Amino acid sequence: MTESVIVAGAGPSGLVVASELALAGVPVTIVERRTAGVQSRAGTILPRVLELLDTRGLAQQFMDRARDIIPNPLFRTHMWAGMKPVQWSHLDSRFGYRLVLPQNITEELLTKHALDAGVVIERGLTVETVAQDESGVEIGVVSSAGQRSTRRCAYLVGCDGGRSAVREQVGITSSGHGPTFTGIVADVRLDNPWPGGRHITDNEHGWLASFPFGAGVTRFNLVHAERMHADAAEPVTVEEVRRCLSDILGTELIFDELKWASRFTDTTRIAAEFSRGRVFLVGESARIHYPASGVGMNFCIQDAFNLGWKLAAVLNGHSRPELLATFDAERRPVAEGLLRSVAAQVAVQFAFSPEAMTFKRWFESTLLPMPDVNRRLALELNGLAEPYPREPDAAPVVGFPVPDLEIQGADGIGTIGALLRAGRFLLLDLTGADRFRAVTGPLEVVSGVPIRPPERMAGVTALLVRPDGYVAWAGTGADDRAAARAALGRWLILEEEQ
Repeated sequence: MTESVIVAGAGPSGLVVASELALAGVPVTIVERRTAGVQSRAGTILPRVLELLDTRGLAQQFMDRARDIIPNPLFRTHMWAGMKPVQWSHLDSRFGYRLVLPQNITEELLTKHALDAGVVIERGLTVETVAQDESGVEIGVVSSAGQRSTRRCAYLVGCDGGRSAVREQVGITSSGHGPTFTGIVADVRLDNPWPGGRHITDNEHGWLASFPFGAGVTRFNLVHAERMHADAAEPVTVEEVRRCLSDILGTELIFDELKWASRFTDTTRIAAEFSRGRVFLVGESARIHYPASGVGMNFCIQDAFNLGWKLAAVLNGHSRPELLATFDAERRPVAEGLLRSVAAQVAVQFAFSPEAMTFKRWFESTLLPMPDVNRRLALELNGLAEPYPREPDAAPVVGFPVPDLEIQGADGIGTIGALLRAGRFLLLDLTGADRFRAVTGPLEVVSGVPIRPPERMAGVTALLVRPDGYVAWAGTGADDRAAARAALGRWLILEEEQ
């Protein structure tokens, strides 16, 4: 039996890809090696991902769950290269903040969403072999009990992490560099409550950031000037963490055990291709890097939203298979930009000489507050500094996420997030004249007038918005019907009666 899609990996990337497919009616199965949950690891959800979660009605659930852990999990600023503040207000989003939430809770919520959508999750299965032909992909899996079996699917999505078996089996090479330093992440239950809350500091002894994780647990991310060359495989000890914290903070913290601890490095690799034939790589299976500013998971989730609707559109017969080539064309440049940003941040953040410390203080006090600099870094951290490939004469909003509009229509006020809940293309007539009432197909058609549109929307009279919230086309004329039809035809297979 040939399955429609198999996703290897039930981390955030795999759960989102599978959910997008299932919500569109495509049968999908996740095979996952792990039988237990993940450690907390990533702990930040950025504004762009909150916007995406909102398009599926999930953002408030995530915020409510975060408030069960700490009273105020919303932060209006962030850091770049350990320096702050980067202001989220520059993004013109209703989500002008980031959400602090441990990754294990993020996966728990995304798992429930996937199961509710109809995704089948099979745990204790590891992908061993992958072979594809023109009609499908055959994978060999082994269970935790050692039983082997073969599965066949129309498409395979590798979301199986930095040591991706899918990537290796398909033969996709990667390039980059090995570790040049080692840092520590440790979740510590202190004998006395940590008074510092969320705290970032650096000096000649190293760099440290603290994050309260609830239940008396504080996470410390740190790079110690002397211990930054420790072997990545060396176990992290209570004594080492205690010494590093004491050196950097200038005070001794009392604790006798680590709830969880690990080393991280700046090893950087990126796949030469994000897809080959019927196999796709999403998230960490396509790239690994130092977790600069804690944004990596957010890029993985955006990869997943990008691919999910495209696979669904092709399998449902709404789009041509050529659409799938846009996944690599759109997401690989974003990943390359992320790696450039990470390299720049690492070079600045983990230099502890007197000259380097002087530069950082100057940058933080003089350049970072400049609105243009701050806005650029806010966009960069969200993966939004550059548009997706677009026509040279396209309106400025094309290739970027749709502005966070409120639309006054016949049925009242609607938000972009709510209008995208169906997971379909959205054709917006912003004149309120209902000019596209005759348009039919796999899309939503809405007419209304935007409330307080941002300056970059000046002159825009219509928008075609993709299921992942990106603007595919913007109309600027009194009669956009022919141009709207042409734009739709580039993305969808139109019905004959149009």
